[in-house]
Amino acid sequence: MIDWEWYNDSKTLHLFIHLLINANHSDQKWQGKMIKRGQLITGRDKIKSLTGISEQSIRTCLQRLKDTKEVTIKTTNKYSIITILNYDLYQFSENINQQDNHQSTINQPTTNQQLTTNKNVKKKKNDKNVIPPTLEMILKYSKIRNNSVDINKFFNHYEAKGWMIGKGKMKDWQAAYRTWEPAKNPKQSNDLKLWM
Repeated sequence: MIDWEWYNDSKTLHLFIHLLINANHSDQKWQGKMIKRGQLITGRDKIKSLTGISEQSIRTCLQRLKDTKEVTIKTTNKYSIITILNYDLYQFSENINQQDNHQSTINQPTTNQQLTTNKNVKKKKNDKNVIPPTLEMILKYSKIRNNSVDINKFFNHYEAKGWMIGKGKMKDWQAAYRTWEPAKNPKQSNDLKLWM
């Protein structure tokens, strides 16, 4: 997230995190419509009441997220269906392919600005059943990171080790992936942080 282009824009960051937290963790039917994993039904009034962000700022932030292909939005006269693109990349790897095992709750809408959410699934401590990433998941993450890591070499390295680090199961493959990235040379970087 620190490297994300909207990280320094507090309202856009706040709104995007709100959408991530409230998106469905599994496919759910709502009023005859299938609301898929990574989608939510909401409206500007509902977002405003939950985040404290003004309606105009919500419009601006949603447009930014659409323009940079973080979300897509399908609007009706009563609500919007927001889809978070690449939703799985923002989730713990333990949750991927296990969404059918989790119970979810759908909030009943009370106004024209409706909202459908699921209870968040909390990460279990010391979970021994960590699901390793697929090559496709690593490829998607690699595209987001935009670096020169050899994903086949990374995948084969940890696959051969049974996705172990030392004597324990790998808990965060994305963190392991980032350690394979070449170090940035501060003299060559145009995006130096002011706090460095």
